Amino acid sequence: MEAVFYWMELLPQRLHETLGAEISAVRLFSTLLYVYVLAIIQRLTLTGANANLHHLYHSVTAAFLLYYNFGFTSSYFIGNIIIIYVIIVLFKSSKYAVILSLIVNLGILGVGYVENLYSDGSYVISWTTAHCVLTLKLIGLTWDIYDGAQQNIKGKEETAVASIPTFLEVLGFSYYPPGLMTGPQISFMKYKRFTEGMFDQHLSKSWVYGMSRLMAGLVFVIGYPVIGSHLPVNYFYTQQYTEDPLVYRLGYMLLWGQIVLARYVGVWLVAEGSCVISGIAFNGVDNSGNVKWNACANIKLSTYLTATSLQHFVDSFNINTNKWVLNYVYKRLRFLNNKQISQGVALLFLAAWHGFNSGYFMCFFLEFVFMNGEKQISQLCEKKKLLKAIVTQPALAVFIKLFTKICATFFLSYALISFDQLQYSQYITIYAGVYYIPHIFYIFVCPLLCYVLSALLQNDKPTLLKE
Repeated sequence: MEAVFYWMELLPQRLHETLGAEISAVRLFSTLLYVYVLAIIQRLTLTGANANLHHLYHSVTAAFLLYYNFGFTSSYFIGNIIIIYVIIVLFKSSKYAVILSLIVNLGILGVGYVENLYSDGSYVISWTTAHCVLTLKLIGLTWDIYDGAQQNIKGKEETAVASIPTFLEVLGFSYYPPGLMTGPQISFMKYKRFTEGMFDQHLSKSWVYGMSRLMAGLVFVIGYPVIGSHLPVNYFYTQQYTEDPLVYRLGYMLLWGQIVLARYVGVWLVAEGSCVISGIAFNGVDNSGNVKWNACANIKLSTYLTATSLQHFVDSFNINTNKWVLNYVYKRLRFLNNKQISQGVALLFLAAWHGFNSGYFMCFFLEFVFMNGEKQISQLCEKKKLLKAIVTQPALAVFIKLFTKICATFFLSYALISFDQLQYSQYITIYAGVYYIPHIFYIFVCPLLCYVLSALLQNDKPTLLKE
């Protein structure tokens, strides 16, 4: 095993020396690349094989990768799986299985997050990095088993699990290498269909698309340190940050946030590519007979690059995680009969799932405030005839698109400050440097402005614009 680790470590060491990135980060990224080798081996040797061989292959290879990255702390992984499977066997499809699954999964993950709180405030790559992905998988599995026993499964036909899976199935599902370290989230039934060979007839068409996602991901990942070196985060903690013109500070923040986000986009694309090559990303055939390989897409590049609103950004990235939260948190709160409360709880869940650092909670609080503020403005412009006439003027189309693009990008970057600089003393210093402008605008100015405009334009007419 030591000999294998020696050869596996050559790539991370070279990347560490070349890029200056933390060894744990380049080791994790190297693992994403090694998964391609595992996916290719599976394609060449296990296509058409018994499903149990797939489960066994996934379990053994992924356990090895976890040990390579995290050592003996990777034992949390198998321990968590065993406990949840015992819960499933004992409580089957009852609500108690779901409740216990939530408690156990979030509890074990929380142990790691408590340990991470004692870091220097930056994101810590540890066993929790892969474990947070497992947490959603196993919570989702118990929900799916619960759904499978219900009479009405409308909207859950593709994910509901009708019978208790075997331990080997759960093991293979949990350890599936392409979704091991950073996701994407894949339902158990999707995994089961994949291992039973239901997508095999289309596999020959996945190579080109899978490699194209890898290449696109590498562009983002390589570009991140190259461009990021010209926009260091340390600038925010210098005297110059407080002395530079406000416009410059805001512009720096806008660009810095996009560079940070590029790191995640690159990782999502690389992870997606291995899912495509393995075959699990099959998503049916379109009307023209072309196979769709986007079932595991975590980023819609075209939407992301052309986004002119925060909603566009939210719709374009971390797609499968957002879909998971929608299905297993937001929609499960329908009994509250309040969309805003459900949205707030869902974002609170997401914050806690990422970690216990206050920065995560600030980031998702800002998302909640910004998204609702943007919705208020959008609805006002749609309902009020004068405002609608203005924003739909052809002569203003380019200006409005550019303006909304800059605003949406800036507000996203502003929220990402606390997602990256996790300690209160860090992000509050940076926010103070721009006088909390987005905080003040969306919490106080936006609601007041919408109220005043709504009152003033109660009887507005589009003819006013022509006059």
